Parts: sequence; C-alpha cells; structure tokens
Amino acid sequence: MVKKLKTHLTLTLIFLVMTLGQQYFFYLLKGIPIVWLPVGKYFGIFAFFFAATFIKSFFLRYFFLSFVLLLNFFQMAHLSYFGTQILPGEIYLLFSQFHEIQGVLLVEYQHVFMPLLFTAIPATLGYLALKKFKTSFESKVIGILFCIYLVYNPMRTFITGNTWGRQPSTRELAGMNVYLAFSYFSGRILPHKLTSSKIDNALNSSTSLVLTKSEESSWDKVIFILGESLTPHHMSLFGYEKPTTPFLAQEKKDPHFFHTIGLSSGVSTDIAVAFFLNLGFGEAGGLKAAKGQHCLFKLAKENNFKTHFLSIQSSQQLRYISPYLCSSSLDDYRSLEDLSPQTLDHQAADDKDLLPHLEKVVLEDSKNFIILHQRGSHGPWEMRSQVHNRRFPHTDKVNHYDNSIVEFDLFFKQLSTILKKSSKKILVVYASDHGEAMGQDGKWGHGQLIRPAFEIPVMIKSFNKELPQATKSLPKYIPHYNIALYLAQEIGHKPNQEITTPPKDFVIFGNDIDGFSGKSEILFNPNGTYDFKVVQ
Repeated sequence: MVKKLKTHLTLTLIFLVMTLGQQYFFYLLKGIPIVWLPVGKYFGIFAFFFAATFIKSFFLRYFFLSFVLLLNFFQMAHLSYFGTQILPGEIYLLFSQFHEIQGVLLVEYQHVFMPLLFTAIPATLGYLALKKFKTSFESKVIGILFCIYLVYNPMRTFITGNTWGRQPSTRELAGMNVYLAFSYFSGRILPHKLTSSKIDNALNSSTSLVLTKSEESSWDKVIFILGESLTPHHMSLFGYEKPTTPFLAQEKKDPHFFHTIGLSSGVSTDIAVAFFLNLGFGEAGGLKAAKGQHCLFKLAKENNFKTHFLSIQSSQQLRYISPYLCSSSLDDYRSLEDLSPQTLDHQAADDKDLLPHLEKVVLEDSKNFIILHQRGSHGPWEMRSQVHNRRFPHTDKVNHYDNSIVEFDLFFKQLSTILKKSSKKILVVYASDHGEAMGQDGKWGHGQLIRPAFEIPVMIKSFNKELPQATKSLPKYIPHYNIALYLAQEIGHKPNQEITTPPKDFVIFGNDIDGFSGKSEILFNPNGTYDFKVVQ
C-alpha cells in the first residue's frame, strides 16, 4: 500500500515544487518582494495536488495538477507589464478591448516571452512526469468533484454575493488569484453587465490625468504616513475638547506645518489605499490600480528615488494591500514581522516601532520615497494604546479610541525629533486611509458611506526647507486624489490638473472596488463646504 502511494506522493511533490518554483523564481527575476504564504496554506496546496493525482482521466489529472501553474502565466504577464496582479474587472476589458490589448502585446512581446518560458518548461516536465509515473489508484468520482469545485466558486458568488476573489491576495498563490478573479468576474461582474439598464462609465477626471516628468525633485526624502481609521473630530488639533494631540496642537504655530480635513476615496482600507496609491477614484479607480501606470512608487522610482514601504501591520493584514504597491518599483518592503518581531499580537502593534528603521533610511545619502503604514486607531481600540501613555480612564470605547490618538500624537512627536536631527530636506505628508464614526447617529467604526467614515485628517510638515508654495492653498475637504497629486508633484511629476481644485466628479466608494456596495457622490460648494448623495 505504502509503495503504491509513493508514485502519488512523487507526482505531488514534482508539481508542488514546479508550481512554487515558477512563482518565486519569477519574483526574484523581476525584483518583486516575496511574501510567503502561511504554513497551513502550503499544506493545503499539497493536499490539493495529492488528491488530483487520483483522478482517473489523464487529461483532467494533468489539467488540475497544472491548474495554478498554467493560470500563473497570465498573472506573470500582467505583473511584467503593469507591475500588479489581475483584477476581475480587467477580465471584462480583455473581451471588450481585445484588439487594443492584442496590439500592445504584439509590440511589447517581451512581457509575454519570459512568462511563457516560465510556464512551458514546468508544464512540459509535468506532462512527461505523468507519462512516466503510472499511478496505482484512480477514481472517476474525484475528477467529477474537482470539476464541481471549478464551477462552485463562481456559482456561490452569483447566488450569495460572496466577495472572495474581488481583489488579489498575498495569502494565495498568484495563479490561484487568477481563478478567484475569474470566479468573481463570472459570478458578479458579468451578470451585472448583462442585466444593468445603464452602461457603467469607467472614465472620470483621474483617467484624463497626464503627468509630465519635470526636473529632479528638490526633496532629499519624501515621507508619506498612511494612517489607519483616524478621524479629525477626535483630535484637539482640529478643536476636539479633550487634549488628545497636545504636540500637534502646538505645531499649528510652526510655519512649516499645515493641516486640513480631507475626504478618503473609500470607507474601507483596501479600496482607499488601492485608489490613493494609484491616483484614481470611483469607477476608474480599480482600473488604474490594476494598471499601476500612476503608482506613486513607480513615479518615485522613475525620478531616482529609492522606494520603501514600511508597515507595522502583519503580512496577513496586508494581504489585500500588497498587490497594489507596484512591487517591481519597490526597493524595500517590510511588515510587522520584519520591523517588530517581538510583537506577538498584531492587534497591539506599536506604530513607533516603524521609527528605528526609518531613522536608518533618513541617514542614507540617496533620495528616498517612504511610505510609513500605521496600525493607527483601528479596532479593537482598547489594544491601541500603551498603559503608561493613557491620558483618559480606560473605561469605555470612546476613551479607548482617544487614547489611541494620544499614541499617534506621541508617534508624530518622536518622528519630528528624529527628522530635526537631519540636515536633509524632508517633506512629510500624513493622511488616514479613512475616518471612523464614534457614535454619531448611533454609528460606530467605518465601512458605511457617512461623513465620519470618510472625513480624514491631513497634515504636511517640511524640514530644512519651506513648505511647497501650493500647500497653504489646499482646500478644506481635500480629496485623497488631490493629496496623491500633491505627492506626485513633489517627487517630480507635474500633473495637468490643479492640485488645489477638487475634481467635480469625485465619488467615494463603499466596501467594494467595483462599486457594488454603493458610492457617495460629492458636490463641492463655492463656500468651501460639500454635500453628498449615496447611490446604490
């Protein structure tokens, strides 16, 4: 019995090694940071391959053993050209704009050649291995079950509205992400396209954006702090009655410091970050995130910045954010496991643990574009502050949240202390991914299309150089999109749009990158206020 199973185990290991090797060697070749899967996931992949070796039909056995490997061809080609993984909406574009895509690939064939090589070799070796190693146990039923699984996910999405696959995840192999994207496309997007009475328009102000590379940036270091779940309405800097931000409140006197209220492009982290980092919003946001043409890391790299993404969130928490970082333009990628390995509970991660590594980067002679990604004020709020730093009684959730903002104030104070020691010209920009409701109208947290969930604090500070001229002209309620334009300009790319003027068609998305969870249409008034209308 054991001897007969050896052939099954041998085939399993052959396809497992080839599938993993295909992805990870391609990543090494392209300079894409490797994010390892959880150990349990590798065992799951092993079990999938092992079960597939029992399929009776040779064709089906080869198909399912090569399933992830073959699908990864499309992912590698997409990564090579765009630097990002495939989104479900792009599958629709594959059909609707096939001739345009075909024309591009005929010219940019190098983006297909390497993925083809990385696929053809293991696929051929796998075929030969199946021919050589004759399996002892075979079953038609297992083949049928695998075929049922193939259609199960699209059907489940269609029937239940399940969102698995709406965005690529670093907790799945890249090839599997293609299958999941197709499941979401066929179960959600395609039915919507076929039944919708109106034609979705993916064109907006962000798709008409043109960036012209200007002269080299005058900054030595540009630091963008990507906050988490922070509302300006609980910061004393913005007039909150409790002293949650005493250091930042003093900074108002500094002519090198600016602050205002902004509007996020989404009320969930993965949507808002994908849109912000790729200078998009609304219906066009997902498409821009997938293409990565205006990805901030790519723009910085093109203008001779060394690029860094330093996050105090864990790899698991970053699984839906990492795919939008245009990793091929990223020199330094670090998560909680790298920056604070002593932190056992990622919910209790301390944002100040980002600063030791940042301090090393600041000492470098090279130009650096750095994103510091916080855990910030994300729930559970009672775990977002250190006992010795708490200003308010740890008795209720409002105080828990306010204590997390005290931690943010201490973070910014410590950051300023570090940067003041440097003689480099440094620009720091802060914006939260989204806001947080704290009981207004009985609402708590984020994810809902309400003002507290999308109003965010924005802060800008310069060191050893005056603030950029346009800074003081940035309006109240500045959209994420304009903040991203501001950053693009400061790293050396001049936009054809005014960074101080909010787009007239700005919308804020709910919890879905395709807009199925609704959107909030923003109307900016001449008096500096705004109105909004939620559209489902």
